[in-house]
Amino acid sequence: MTDGPRPLNLREVAEGLRSPHAPAAPAALAGAGGARSALLAPGRLRELATWLAGTRDTDVAGPLERARLVVLAGDHGVAARGVSVLAPDGTADAVRDLVAGTHPAAALAAAAAVELAVHAVGVRSAGPDGDRGAGGLPAAVTARAVRAGSGDVAREDAMSAEETAAAVRAGAAIADEAADEGVQLLLLGDVGVGATTVAATLVAACLRKSAVDVVGRGSGVDDDAWMRKTAAVRDAVRRARPVATRPGVLLQTVGSPDTAAAVGFLLRAAARRTPVVLDGVVGAAAALVAARGVPGAEKWWLAGARTAEPAQHLALERLKLTPVLDLGAGRGAGTGALAALGVLRAAQVLASADAAAAPVPEPEPEPEPEHESVPVADGQAAPGQPEGERTAG
Repeated sequence: MTDGPRPLNLREVAEGLRSPHAPAAPAALAGAGGARSALLAPGRLRELATWLAGTRDTDVAGPLERARLVVLAGDHGVAARGVSVLAPDGTADAVRDLVAGTHPAAALAAAAAVELAVHAVGVRSAGPDGDRGAGGLPAAVTARAVRAGSGDVAREDAMSAEETAAAVRAGAAIADEAADEGVQLLLLGDVGVGATTVAATLVAACLRKSAVDVVGRGSGVDDDAWMRKTAAVRDAVRRARPVATRPGVLLQTVGSPDTAAAVGFLLRAAARRTPVVLDGVVGAAAALVAARGVPGAEKWWLAGARTAEPAQHLALERLKLTPVLDLGAGRGAGTGALAALGVLRAAQVLASADAAAAPVPEPEPEPEPEHESVPVADGQAAPGQPEGERTAG
């Protein structure tokens, strides 16, 4: 770990951040027998509809016409310790499948009419060195690349301070691009061999947990690999303890280019008033780090699906984010966020239908104008009084 230059100030990334709009309470809607509608009654659908409306500065949100899944990809040096069942080149293969549309997340995004943007910010075999990038990837996929993979966080820094700042700025630029193009909702996904090990380390460092508290099965490791993963997280957390309260330095020490980009992405999206649906433990870990740097930004994020990773449970509990779905083992690459999108869209449709059916309050009647008394001289008729009815003298 190196001291380096002045730590990255995440507040600058979230400059202009404001809380979402507070929607007015929906009017009561009577149905058969005078019962309230299912949505307007307290429940999860009402919570989701209210959150979505608040992020769009309205009392009732309109249709979600433009949603985009952003997948941030990166390799992690700690994977060399045998903490994953995926092959070392698995990250690059997943990126190629996403670009080709053959990855399950790409198929799910297409079925949900969701745009897909993939950014290889830390993939070993992908770099911005040509029209097609290294590894046969399109230049648009590698344009935000920061470095080829990250250091083994169990024994060395993930990256330099300059690379950390560049990764955060890359994520912020991706969010800016989406907001400028009119995207209404962002979904954050990730791919990367060893990513859950880095995520578990970040959560343990932020929440002062031990390795056994945060380590899950990730890609489906057996007991031996789980023990290797736990040992790696233990060593990484020891290195991270002295900088746990400094989010920028923490990312440099035990993060990765893709997790740092996720932090910048989340903060800038919040500053641009663009809501984000999180996916899995990597997104939850990035959200935890981002919220420690800029408290309140978490109001712009929604947890898509609960996975089996204990680090995700701990991070979301601290952030007070309740997942929309409980899917058990997550498939990564944004599939959990995409699955939750269907529920979010249903909440929006039901809220709009209820708002349209709600009775319009009748305007209050205007008060009768008050007549001012006019002094009347003796012997004269008052205004509007017949001539023969004069005041007595």
